[in-house]
Amino acid sequence: MRIKRWNPTDGAGPRRRRRRGRIAAFALLAFLLAPGTAACSSATPTPPAVAPSAPSSAGSSAVVSTDDARTATNKALVYGFYDQLFLKSNLDVIDQCLGPVYRQHNPTVADGPAPLRGLVAGLKTNFPGRTTTFAHVIAQGDLVMLHTHTRGTPGDLGRALTDVFRVTDGKISEHWDTIQAVPASTASGSDMFSTFSGPQVGDGQAAALTASTETLVRQYFTQLNTNRDLTAIDRYVSSSLYEHDPAVATGTAALRTAYARRFAESPQSTASAPLFITEGDLSAVRYHYQSDASDLGQAVTEILRVRDGKIVERWTVSQPVPAHSANQNTMF
Repeated sequence: MRIKRWNPTDGAGPRRRRRRGRIAAFALLAFLLAPGTAACSSATPTPPAVAPSAPSSAGSSAVVSTDDARTATNKALVYGFYDQLFLKSNLDVIDQCLGPVYRQHNPTVADGPAPLRGLVAGLKTNFPGRTTTFAHVIAQGDLVMLHTHTRGTPGDLGRALTDVFRVTDGKISEHWDTIQAVPASTASGSDMFSTFSGPQVGDGQAAALTASTETLVRQYFTQLNTNRDLTAIDRYVSSSLYEHDPAVATGTAALRTAYARRFAESPQSTASAPLFITEGDLSAVRYHYQSDASDLGQAVTEILRVRDGKIVERWTVSQPVPAHSANQNTMF
């Protein structure tokens, strides 16, 4: 399986953007080749050095540094685990990286290492040419989220994924994911992965922004989804919002219309069990949306970028909650 940096223009954009994308790709490659990313050990691994990344139209650098030692260590561990397991099909890292308890929230996979091993072996057999592109990696404390674009075969539109891993005592102990098929077109004309807002994210993303970003995103989420206050969009979202939800056009007016329609059509709708992960100016919130109490609902991940006190860019991945699951943990 090969790694590619996301290129929103697919070779059609300005030369400057392609050049910046290649520089970001070199930074990603440097991370993957750095010591400590190939496998996990019983000791907490030392975070690898990350090569500085130039601004890139490809979006946030897949690896963003952090000033918090525990967060940086957990990010390196999870990124290395994912690279080895899902991109290189190295099954040995399952025993090396998973803790004594591995709790699974993917409804198609049971708890523990054996079902995960079977899943990866099946992917290797059935999709030998699959590719994965990294859009975002966000880490906070014991949680690490990967936002990726995976294609099973060349030319396939693929799937958008967010994977959230919990790290306990230097081992991966829990996993959630959200998976959505990539549509042929979107309401905004934007893909589900690019970053258009500036400045581009790179090495050295200010950890000092984390607290203010998290506070703003939590307030926005609560006031909009719990209090059903549409004016929260006016207060917290930039009028020039870049939108990557396939069903929503760019700008606050379209977002406001989408939520107004939701509240009108589903007055008993809820957004519960939010899980927040914030790093620098990026914040991800994963939650359970239900149109009413009888609705199985959807697992939804929103990734929000905050600049100068406003949400300037928004990505989403959503997945229907199935009636049955291979584990007893629910998707949340």
